Parts: sequence; structure tokens; C-alpha cells
Amino acid sequence: MKNLALKILIATFCIITFVNCGNDDNNDDLKAEICNNGVDDDNDGFTDCTDNDCTCEICDNGMDDDGDGFTDEEDSDCSS
Repeated sequence: MKNLALKILIATFCIITFVNCGNDDNNDDLKAEICNNGVDDDNDGFTDCTDNDCTCEICDNGMDDDGDGFTDEEDSDCSS
């Protein structure tokens, strides 16, 4: 019975240690991309409009790319 309890204790320790080992990169996986700050907030190698998490207005295609109801030069994202 002692062997079984010891095995369970060791197995539990190993599982807890294994699960926690891969998760100490400052919760980078939980960060969302902020699409207008020039920073790779979610650490996937892409920033802002180049990140698949962002939808940005393309200012010369006649479409409402960012879904705000305005296209191209009507969109305030294209004013600069």
C-alpha cells in the first residue's frame, strides 16, 4: 500500500511539474495583438496589420477591410 501511495505521489508531482514547465514564458500566449502600436504583442512574429489577428483597412481596393462601415478614403484609418 505504501508503494502505491508513493507511486501516486510521484506521478502527481511529475504531471504537475510537466504541465507547469512549458508555461512560464510570462503568459505570452494569453496576450492579444494590439493592431496599431508597432509591437508584436502576442509574440507570433508579426506586428499590427501583418498579424493575422488584426484586420486593417487597405486604402486602395474599394472594400471595407476592417468592417467599420467605411471604405478606402472614407475610412479614417486612411486619412494619413
